[in-house]
Amino acid sequence: MPAKPNRHRRILTGICLAFTLVLAARAAANAWLDRQPQRRMQVIERLQGTPLVLLFAANDRYEAWEQQARDWLMTSHFGYRAKPNPDIIFLGIDQSTMTLDALFDEDIEESPTLRLMRATFPWNRAVYAQIADRLIEAGASAVVFDMIFPGPREGDDAFSAALERHAGKIVIGSNLVDRDHSADAAGLTAAPKKAALEIPSPTLLPAKSKTDPRVGYVNVWPDWDGTVRRITYRTTELEAAGQKPADDSPELLSLVSRALAQSGRPGLIPATRQQVAIRFTEGIFSRPLYEFLVEDLWNDATYQSGRLFRGKIVLIGAAGNQAEDRLNTPFGTVLGPTIHLSALNAALNQDFLRPIRRAGEVAIILGAGLVAWLLGAYFRQPVVRLAVLIFTIALYLVVAQTSFNGTGLTLILVSPLLTLAGSGFTWSAWEAVLDRVERTRMRKTLERYVSRDVVRELVDNPETFLNALGGIHKSVTVLFSDVRGFTTRTEGADPHALVKQLNEYFSEMVRIVFANHGTLDKFIGDAVMAHWGSIQSEGLKIDACRAVRTALEMRRGLETLNADWTRRGIEPMAFGMGINHGEVIAGNLGASGEFEKQEFTVIGDAVNLASRLEGVTKSYHLDLVIGELVEPLVREEFVVRSVDLIKVKGKTRGVAVFTVVEERRNAAEPAWLARHEEAVRFYRAGDFAGAETAWREVLAQAPGDPLAEVFLGRCRELLTNPPEGVWDGVFEMKSK
Repeated sequence: MPAKPNRHRRILTGICLAFTLVLAARAAANAWLDRQPQRRMQVIERLQGTPLVLLFAANDRYEAWEQQARDWLMTSHFGYRAKPNPDIIFLGIDQSTMTLDALFDEDIEESPTLRLMRATFPWNRAVYAQIADRLIEAGASAVVFDMIFPGPREGDDAFSAALERHAGKIVIGSNLVDRDHSADAAGLTAAPKKAALEIPSPTLLPAKSKTDPRVGYVNVWPDWDGTVRRITYRTTELEAAGQKPADDSPELLSLVSRALAQSGRPGLIPATRQQVAIRFTEGIFSRPLYEFLVEDLWNDATYQSGRLFRGKIVLIGAAGNQAEDRLNTPFGTVLGPTIHLSALNAALNQDFLRPIRRAGEVAIILGAGLVAWLLGAYFRQPVVRLAVLIFTIALYLVVAQTSFNGTGLTLILVSPLLTLAGSGFTWSAWEAVLDRVERTRMRKTLERYVSRDVVRELVDNPETFLNALGGIHKSVTVLFSDVRGFTTRTEGADPHALVKQLNEYFSEMVRIVFANHGTLDKFIGDAVMAHWGSIQSEGLKIDACRAVRTALEMRRGLETLNADWTRRGIEPMAFGMGINHGEVIAGNLGASGEFEKQEFTVIGDAVNLASRLEGVTKSYHLDLVIGELVEPLVREEFVVRSVDLIKVKGKTRGVAVFTVVEERRNAAEPAWLARHEEAVRFYRAGDFAGAETAWREVLAQAPGDPLAEVFLGRCRELLTNPPEGVWDGVFEMKSK
């Protein structure tokens, strides 16, 4: 690849630096605003009514992309979801529990709890008391009701008594109410102005204490985009309102935290009052609540007379269509109890996620910019650089996914990948454009003097054998074409008109060669030399078929040119073509040193024979003759006609030669062709009378056929003057 000017490299370095600094500055600004949220709101308020406020909206949109990319680490096929902790059991209040349709009447009559459940809904609260009694007596470490009990209702006395009996093992829900909200014009939601914990009905808990260990708030606060990713395990009313807590502010625990404390695991509750990112569980199987109340089921292998609940935290909540509490998560919309179960599972497993610090984000972005610059500086080939860039991006994704799965550390994705891709692809695209412009200019210049295929190799693959003065052995199909009587025409013709006509002829012939993927070797006066397989090959048959197809198209092309020249009053042309196949030496031939001049070509006996075959066409009044090694390669695609066994000048062995009638897809075999081939066999066997008869029949079907007339005359001569010695059917050519 041509060396690029320093100016271009400075431009590319500047592009890479710009990508990096813009994204690093954005991350640094966010880090400063994270530490001063009130300053952020003040800035937004001052910018209200100005276009600059849109910068914050745009930044939030960018943050949303960043968060969605990190969500992908959770939800991708390679993302790791937490395994359900065996100490959690979820009893769901689903449709089957509401209707009890799956039970027989005698099953319901055997259970006082089921009778109460069937009697009315909402249930008599004595139902919850009886459920708690049975589960705790079975050995449950904690029974958690994911529901709130705001007002008095029938059965409160029984449930209240159960709450007192099991004060250290039971938890009920409450609601931390956010009363006032405000939102700015940029779409950023401010913290609530007031927050208060609603205490359950005094008929259940007369003391009304906000710090009662049996009460936990059920609130789950989504992130600013409405998606739940984090859990607040503990807070205060002031902090829930976005205010700084007072020293004496009572700490409130969530439903999940109370469950951990009541089950004897208070040390597993996160100490921070900030939101904690959790790893969502794969899903905890929901059992219909009514099942364990049926005696037959209670005693079967599933519940084992209650041993299933021994030492377990049992969460009871709405399930299926009965659940109105639905929240958005990275995995889609899920039921509220599912969030609590994942939060409880994360705490039991201590499986929390840790977003990287803002300072770490800045460092990663700067590192990505440095990597992008190094890729551009050290990998000069655009394709190689692009491959390494894609590999680097894939490697970072693997590192990010591995970090997320293994340690819970969540790396940023959009910013470093945008730095890598933006800098790397821009650098590669810029150099690719410059390289393409340079190659195109060089290609167009060289193609005026050198074959198009040779130029392609010189420009695109300069390390190939074309740079060597020597050569290599290759199997090649060679075509020679030569204009008939051109030397005679030059004696009296207008040189300018003749050169113009010859240029028109060459333009059409070369176009056909290139259209059939041939390599133009050279012009030899009015002759054209081309070959297939010397530089690139798709197989010997394909090379040979392309050469023959080129000859047939050149035949039709000359017919078109002659019609045009005749119309313009210009004398038409005729030509002959010879095609041969064989092993040659392909490479650069020429002078080295001070007078260096090289030319890519092919040399060898196969090339010489191709030239001789072009001359043979004159003797048989044909425009195309192909050699015996070409015929088996093309017979399936073309209608081939035997010509003769000949010994060309300078050779000691006879070779079979053929001509091509037409491509099989364009024409069927002529009716007389079989008779012609029979005549050839008679002729080569020495049966000249039989051959003469056969060729007369050929002429009867194809009047004026030049090849039949040649052999008919030769048969008459041989019948009159029989050959001496053993007849081998070989005709010796006396001239080139």
